[in-house]
Amino acid sequence: MMKKLLFALSLIVMTLCGCSPKIVGGASADSIPASHPDYAVIYFYRPGNFAATPYDVHIGDDVVYRSKNKTKTFVKIDKPGTYEIWGKTESRESLTLKVEMGKDYYIKSFLHFGVALWRPSLEEVAPEVGKVEWNSIR
Repeated sequence: MMKKLLFALSLIVMTLCGCSPKIVGGASADSIPASHPDYAVIYFYRPGNFAATPYDVHIGDDVVYRSKNKTKTFVKIDKPGTYEIWGKTESRESLTLKVEMGKDYYIKSFLHFGVALWRPSLEEVAPEVGKVEWNSIR
């Protein structure tokens, strides 16, 4: 409940300060948005595995997803452009995503072993694969 409240407050602050692009997320993962030409949807998910270390996933400076085993969410992006998506534990891992309106993107998060801690990994997955994997998480 507290995480949802903090996320909602951060969305309100972003809206009030006129930050762009507008990132809309935090809706129930069961309420999948319909495709629309005025926005793109980025689906984030993390299948379960033996490494349980959670980490935050960011788009730019905004935290959009807490990556934990067997979790998923989505965000809507209302402006096309190139976005840095990143996570950090002992090191920072990032990918660059060129977002076009009307498209769906799937980002799979997981961990691999680092020097002392688990390191985040983020991978853009083809929509036909990502959709099946995203839907399989309950």
